[in-house]
Amino acid sequence: MRRFFAFFVLAGLCSVAFAQEGRDPSNSSSPSSAPVQVVYVIDSATLTTYNINSQTLQATEVGTLTLPESVYPGIFASQNGKFLYYTAFENYSQQGQKLYVYQTNASGVPNSTPVQTLSVTRLGGLVIDPVSNFIYAEFAGPQGSEDTPYAIERYVVDPATGKISQPVVEAKYSLASSEGGLFCSLSIMNVNSAGTELYDGIPCSNPFGEQAAYNERAITASTGALAPDVQIYSWNNDESESTQSVYFVKNLLFDFVDNYGETNANQVNIYPIQPNVTTPVISCGTDQFAPCGDFIDALVHPSAQYVFLTDPTSTTYIGKVNLNLRQINPESSSIPYEVQAFSPDGTIAYGANDVNGALDIEIYGFNAATGAVTQGGTISVPSDLDSWVAAERY
Repeated sequence: MRRFFAFFVLAGLCSVAFAQEGRDPSNSSSPSSAPVQVVYVIDSATLTTYNINSQTLQATEVGTLTLPESVYPGIFASQNGKFLYYTAFENYSQQGQKLYVYQTNASGVPNSTPVQTLSVTRLGGLVIDPVSNFIYAEFAGPQGSEDTPYAIERYVVDPATGKISQPVVEAKYSLASSEGGLFCSLSIMNVNSAGTELYDGIPCSNPFGEQAAYNERAITASTGALAPDVQIYSWNNDESESTQSVYFVKNLLFDFVDNYGETNANQVNIYPIQPNVTTPVISCGTDQFAPCGDFIDALVHPSAQYVFLTDPTSTTYIGKVNLNLRQINPESSSIPYEVQAFSPDGTIAYGANDVNGALDIEIYGFNAATGAVTQGGTISVPSDLDSWVAAERY
């Protein structure tokens, strides 16, 4: 069981990150046939690829790969799943970091040899443009006694090989890092499905509480250049035992407020994405939908039509986002595990079931038209500390 938190850490320091908005089936670049649903699992230095049958919801192991060992592995899939980007640190001092680019076959299995290996320094998250051939990378400079530099760089992706080149610094930041005082960092979150906006977050902590600001940068389609930051939303929970987690999905901002110092006091707020928004179109608490007030983790479905709220018993309840009535309506369906990920197209929800130090990834089909769930198979993972990520290949 995990309690979600608002602070972003560099994705290179996380076990796995997959920072993309769900694929929009109406997008002209989407495939005409159903994509292959894929789950990647990293156990030690072994990457195992599984395909998920969309009809039976059963997983089949389709390949393994020995990766360069890393104490902080990070893996990112391209929108079409043809390329995998793997970040690796050689040691806990975050030295010798490299970025590897792998091509995959029709089942999503990466080739044995990377097509590109780059030495990088303090690379954090990667965000892959879902429409154009650009990747945005977040870098942190050496931590100073008062400030730490951060930057967003834009790379061009070769659509035939997945190789990246032509790095350009698109944005620079100098964020507070004073010892014993305010500490801030940068997280690039995702690019919207139209490829027109990049969202970033700047979370901060101090001895008394937490705060964060969230921004958007317009993307020039032809060059991938980023416009200046425009603040969308911010929160400040100084001197309170609460935190917030924010997601940008479709044209909505979802804010999950966790007042973990109080009973049944959590809140799910949904806002339009517009500058300096302060008034939610939906504000859901226990009186409207009980899990809104009592969740330990929360996710937004890629369609932006549902929220998945995990309660203290690790049961995930599904709420339907009703913008017309300005409320979240309970669905009859639930999943008896903590839902931690979705397939990019939203047709599969993946639950996590800890089993004596190991992990079972529980597979459930999800019908966004009806809100119904269908139980499927299981992927057994050797350790509950192993990294895993959902992707698709087409």
